[in-house]
Amino acid sequence: MKRTNGEEIEPVKAVSVKPAYEIPWTLETGYCHDGMPLSNGVFGALVWFQAQTVMLTINRADYWDHRGGTQWREDCTYDHLKSLLQSGDFEGARRLYPTMIMNGKEKRPTRLAMGRFDIKLKPGATIEAASLRLDEGEAVIRCRMDGEERTIRVSVAMDGPVLLVSADRELMEGIEAKPAYSFEKAKAYFDDFGIAAPRSVRLPGGEGWVQELPEDPACAVLYAVPESGVAIAAEYGETAERAVRAALELLGEAETLGYDGALHETKKRWRALWEQAADISLPDREIETMYYLGIYRMLGSSMPGRIAPTLQGPWAEEYRNPPWSGDYHFNINVQECLWPAYGANLLDCLKPLFAMIDGWKPTLARNAKRFVGIDDGYMLGHSVDERGRPVGGMWTGTIDQANTSWVAQMMWQYARYAGDSDYLVSEVYPFMRKALNVFYAMMDKEGDEYALPVSVSPEYGGSSPDGLGRNSTFFLVNVHFLCEKLLEVEAEYGLDADYAAFVADVRTKLPPYTAGPRQYQEFGAKPGLELYLWEGQPLSESHRHHSHLAGIYPFDTMDLSDPGQREIVSNTYKSWVDKGMGRWAGWSMPWASILHNRLGRGDMALLSLRLLKDVFMMPSYATRHNAGYGGFCQFNGGDTMQAEASIAAAAAVLEMYVQCVRGSIRVFAGLAARFKDASFSGIRAEGAFLLSGLKRDGKVRSVTVFSERDETLRMGNPFGGKTRISRGNGMIETSDRLIVLELRAGETVVFEHAGE
Repeated sequence: MKRTNGEEIEPVKAVSVKPAYEIPWTLETGYCHDGMPLSNGVFGALVWFQAQTVMLTINRADYWDHRGGTQWREDCTYDHLKSLLQSGDFEGARRLYPTMIMNGKEKRPTRLAMGRFDIKLKPGATIEAASLRLDEGEAVIRCRMDGEERTIRVSVAMDGPVLLVSADRELMEGIEAKPAYSFEKAKAYFDDFGIAAPRSVRLPGGEGWVQELPEDPACAVLYAVPESGVAIAAEYGETAERAVRAALELLGEAETLGYDGALHETKKRWRALWEQAADISLPDREIETMYYLGIYRMLGSSMPGRIAPTLQGPWAEEYRNPPWSGDYHFNINVQECLWPAYGANLLDCLKPLFAMIDGWKPTLARNAKRFVGIDDGYMLGHSVDERGRPVGGMWTGTIDQANTSWVAQMMWQYARYAGDSDYLVSEVYPFMRKALNVFYAMMDKEGDEYALPVSVSPEYGGSSPDGLGRNSTFFLVNVHFLCEKLLEVEAEYGLDADYAAFVADVRTKLPPYTAGPRQYQEFGAKPGLELYLWEGQPLSESHRHHSHLAGIYPFDTMDLSDPGQREIVSNTYKSWVDKGMGRWAGWSMPWASILHNRLGRGDMALLSLRLLKDVFMMPSYATRHNAGYGGFCQFNGGDTMQAEASIAAAAAVLEMYVQCVRGSIRVFAGLAARFKDASFSGIRAEGAFLLSGLKRDGKVRSVTVFSERDETLRMGNPFGGKTRISRGNGMIETSDRLIVLELRAGETVVFEHAGE
């Protein structure tokens, strides 16, 4: 049910789509991330198998050692940084951003490994099959013992950090608790940075450990064996004793309720989320699975009402701390973890991020004051802990103000998809202003023009002198996005005419992007321009971050109806393709798929997802940072899981069905030509519209649009000819390429092919 103006209204789903909610699982799981992921948005588990053992790798997304990180020096100001760079003192500039040294080693805040529980089955018992039920958040393991089939069910309770296992006691030989400290890599970190070994805890019906930390709460991880199977809890306390008591209380509640009783509300909540989520149907089971598991992982790592998604969500390894601290990367990774929320009609998944950012506002304001000396700004670094403090890494990311404006873009997009004008005016507009104010403070006035003398294109050049330049296209696109949207808000609501004049001045006098001579030269082609990373710097090599193309997606500032911009984008696209994928990472692929799709290359968009599946995905559809084998790209080997690519893949699938481009909606425009039959139901679009559609025998047959608000629909004609429009008791026909209709809140309109 959708609520508009206080009235209950319900969208019509004109297309029936049978979702693939149960995913068969491989038993070839040699590594925790091959396992079935379970989560309540904070407490997560990976269920995997070896021989006669069911392994449960557990973690909490809020389990941190907060010590360390980048130290902000008093002389770390933009003016000082710029003077050092202009004088050629790059090392002096880099030294402005030192990371804490502890015991002779660099110390950063980091998510911590937690541990694992191994459930050993009795001799003669075998694991025969497994599946993950997305609609109930439950792993199902089918075993055989003494000729009889036995079932083990595993789930994480929605209302607390408790993992529950339903299994016959006669099936289980025993349980072994393995804290992270029992693994060599994790132990090395604990020993290096003064974290004591965990203390064992023994109970009448179970055992576990309690881990004390130098500056963070203690965490008790305990299991018990009630009649229904096994219960595992991981809870905090100010002291070890309080943590143990809190975990014991959770176990007692689970034992009283039993497996089904404890999970009744959990399954109800999962079913409600899937009832709300958009469904798709495609004659390609792997792409369908990629979509549904991507949505499932997004829900598990950014459950409404919980915490924002980190690099690994709640599914960190048991044997080491997560790579890159398992932190918040704001130059692509957090964003990709939430891209599907818009189209999939799961906007509440964005709210944990927005709530976290809201809590950081004093820190973001201090960052802006320290760096550029203004009282009305926000500044967010690219790699931070859950408190918004810089973790470390490439210092060029710490000065990347586009991290802030990218959050503003996500907020603006939420307001547009939700049709929430109050949020747009009260929250998004002020945030966009403060992001722009910092950019403005970083600008130089050169005659009648503005310039950004110190700018970056994320991760290009790393922390080397080659990592910064003048007027990066990425920075310019971010500024122009802010300007465009601030002026749109001003035009509609009239909030601050003086500030709007300032914004218009910046928009007029700052270049919209940086371009230079095209690099890829076709035989007989005329000289032309393409987008550069910054002045004098073309895309000279394969690069994993498609930042110079961000004006196409996600910022949507490039207007391809303009012949000049269209030519520049075409040349840029050819050079990008020419440089290849040799230095791409897993998260590069779904973004590339969307870029291909936005530029009319549906088959290439599909191939990008197939490459993601084959090269970067594990059997579980979890994604690696590096390729799974050599020969495709330079980043290969290793077992580093990052959640964002598997989630962003779902957004790339949604783009095949519905795209929102510069105020208009395209339906089925991105579907690869080979897919003659496809359907979708409940995809959300800008303007608070919910769409369903059907394609059969290579032709779009119908599109249904439900409007949650009084809003103007601008939709490209999906039939390429005469269209029959049914609304209420009336019907009209049109052949317009762009269909424009004023819709009322609660109204459903059906578009059908009306013949040649």
